[in-house]
Amino acid sequence: MKNSNISEIQPNIIIGEDYDGTIDLPIWKDYQKLSDGIIKTHIIGVSVDYVHVLSKGQFETIQYLTKNSEIVRDSLLHGLLKDYSNAKDTYEDIMPQITGIEDYKNHLELSYIHIMDSEKDGFAYYGFELESSWDPEHGVGVMMHKDRVIAIGLADESFNHWTTYKDNGTSKQEQHIWELAHKNTTKHGRKWWSFGSKKLTSRLNRLDLLVTHATSQCKSKLRNISSY
Repeated sequence: MKNSNISEIQPNIIIGEDYDGTIDLPIWKDYQKLSDGIIKTHIIGVSVDYVHVLSKGQFETIQYLTKNSEIVRDSLLHGLLKDYSNAKDTYEDIMPQITGIEDYKNHLELSYIHIMDSEKDGFAYYGFELESSWDPEHGVGVMMHKDRVIAIGLADESFNHWTTYKDNGTSKQEQHIWELAHKNTTKHGRKWWSFGSKKLTSRLNRLDLLVTHATSQCKSKLRNISSY
């Protein structure tokens, strides 16, 4: 079932902890190299009785994405445009001139859509991972719920669990669960990350990229200050 069209998967079907597939969204053709509208997707399976399934909320989100793709795309682009001044402050002269959402066609490429395992009001959160002309190494990540932009950041924001927990009001509960897991693993003399899956390893790698990027930005600003 791997790499199938995720819109064909029914709720409560076992998909495993991580499921990679595709979704057909022609509205995004102008934001692809192949321009075929077929987008790579990654689903984080919801744990139910020792297996991981596609939840009803994830199913509803996939259907929503399919039926409202233009609304979602425009909401995402308007969110980026609203955040443009922040991006300009960060990237300065590297940031291209953007005056309307159409201008993003020449500067963004959609790589992945991540379907999260956290939900709100019967719909799962989902994130767009995009490559950008102004930061080819780290890209852009946008977390969304239905047609609402939740957060914008580097590519890893597109699968940031804590952003979704903060939005749906479960951050304290999830923090408590994480602390219990951390306590139970470290008391056996093993580091918590040694229990992770390939998904966790990927996220740690992206965190390393984020730190590298932040360090680079700081060095750049220090050089600018020292030049005065």
